[in-house]
Amino acid sequence: MSAAPPGAPALGPRVERPAPTIRVRHLSHRFGSLDVLRDVTFDVGPGEIFGFIGPNGAGKTTTIRVMATLLEPMAGRVEIDGVDVTIDPAAVRRSIGYMPDHAGVYERITVREYLEFFADAFRVPSLDVVDAVLELTDLGRIQDRIVATMSKGMKQRLQLGRILLHDPKVLILDEPASDLDPRARIEIRDLLLELRSLGKTIFLSSHILTELSDVCTSIGILEKGRLVVAGPIGEIAARLEAVRAAQAHGHAPPRNTAAPAGYAAPAAHVHHASPPYEPGAPPPGAAAGPLPAAAPPHGHGPHPPHAAAPAGGGQAAAYPALSPLLSRRKVKVRVLGEPEAAAYLLRGGPGIADVEIVAGAVHVGYIGNDVKIAEIVQHLVRSGIGVIGVEPERNELERIFLEVTQGEVQ
Repeated sequence: MSAAPPGAPALGPRVERPAPTIRVRHLSHRFGSLDVLRDVTFDVGPGEIFGFIGPNGAGKTTTIRVMATLLEPMAGRVEIDGVDVTIDPAAVRRSIGYMPDHAGVYERITVREYLEFFADAFRVPSLDVVDAVLELTDLGRIQDRIVATMSKGMKQRLQLGRILLHDPKVLILDEPASDLDPRARIEIRDLLLELRSLGKTIFLSSHILTELSDVCTSIGILEKGRLVVAGPIGEIAARLEAVRAAQAHGHAPPRNTAAPAGYAAPAAHVHHASPPYEPGAPPPGAAAGPLPAAAPPHGHGPHPPHAAAPAGGGQAAAYPALSPLLSRRKVKVRVLGEPEAAAYLLRGGPGIADVEIVAGAVHVGYIGNDVKIAEIVQHLVRSGIGVIGVEPERNELERIFLEVTQGEVQ
């Protein structure tokens, strides 16, 4: 390593992001005269659960078929773990597990026979992996059952077990929870979270937002073949909040239109007054004390300030990448004892927009990011309030989808 020139300022350690596990650049495809994909670009980082969202006919399955080496793109480039899907499809197939929508299973054999057959097809060196997959997918107790007698949810588990036999690095799942009952959906969701904890990168296509909001770390929204927006859910919400604030002051173009080159929406200005706590003794069990000051807008959170968003066509440029901003969000806090005491301690504090009690839980509207949630919990605990649950607002993904799409289909 060469030394820095004399008199040059000392530089801190350079933090490099890991290379994306899935890299899509300017992907386009056409069936006849219909453009089903138009200049789609996004990245999926290692260990992420990436939700690919869009209405029926948006181009989700076409994108997945290209990623799974089943369809060659007419334009653009797709890499899985650094390998181009058109240059070396055999290597890509060894590193992915692909589960298509409404895929059939062989029904006249047992669960174990089904998995042993595919383990042999994948040239898995030892059938011990079948036992490991049966345990992971919780199918061991029915391993001798004929597949035809199983429920749809169990067959979906069996499909997941099949694609895990060769220990792929990337899982590509097209509508894995379609047509499942509520219990089966929950079981599939929990299995996906467990697979992520094992280091798998999961690309999950769906048009059901509720099944994605609990598991996805990042999302991409597709409409009429164009990528509308992509990135971490919290970061996208912050960009939208900044655009709303800029629009309120006449500094931003309307949403769903391309922004001028180099456009960056300004952060919302938030004024934090000193905590206007009401005078008098707090409710029983609550110790008086101000909420800690609001976190600064830059320098916190999992993403570095001004991280570049993936380049792409469509309307993605209308939502420029920003540092983690102080956007307005809601969180539901459950506490031991009377929730009124917790509400009293939070109401009027810096960064707290509103506090209300609904069904025994304290619903807190706040200005900030995840750091503010940690400060809220810390303040309550230090004040003698037992916090037993913290649940972020669940409809954030639905709100993002409605804001960035126009409800159009091809």
